[in-house]
Amino acid sequence: FCVNIAFAQKQTLIKSASVYKQDGITFASPNQSGWTLSKSDKLETIFEKRDKDVVSNASVKTVKTKTFETDKDRLTSFEALKKEELSSLNRDSLHFNYVKFKGSMCLQYDGIFKLDGTAAPKLEYFHIKGYLCPHPKSTDSAIQIETSNYSNTRDFAEDFISISDEFFEKAAFSKAIVKTNRPRVKVKRRA
Repeated sequence: FCVNIAFAQKQTLIKSASVYKQDGITFASPNQSGWTLSKSDKLETIFEKRDKDVVSNASVKTVKTKTFETDKDRLTSFEALKKEELSSLNRDSLHFNYVKFKGSMCLQYDGIFKLDGTAAPKLEYFHIKGYLCPHPKSTDSAIQIETSNYSNTRDFAEDFISISDEFFEKAAFSKAIVKTNRPRVKVKRRA
């Protein structure tokens, strides 16, 4: 989720809105010029764009979990997983919601974190938006779809919101092949 932006990696300039596939999901690279492919393997794909005062990432990643009895158990565990992952950051704002996304019950999250200067020199804030959803082909995995950026602005920039919304909208899960006998549970939104 959080990459030290001072670390130089081999990156490949990509064509905007190119289609990518990982096991369980199809998605498109961001639809603006200047994005690069900084990582791509069978479990994770990361796109990055660097501008003068902003570094943005969009990624899809398969995460190993355990098998859950109910949607509520899964969502509660997903929330604990994200809280733990983000716990080392200086939280300004963090929200979790249990939502239906692309036909699945998912954890939706967004947050703003104040940077201390070591992760992103000259940039003050880290912003994150994403979904953590059950893997359609595995009962013990999840798919994380996430966008993030480093900037000097506290609030989510309109450009970041637009890129995030489009990236999430273009994602499509494969049809589920894993059958479970879990009862359906109605889950309330959480703040």
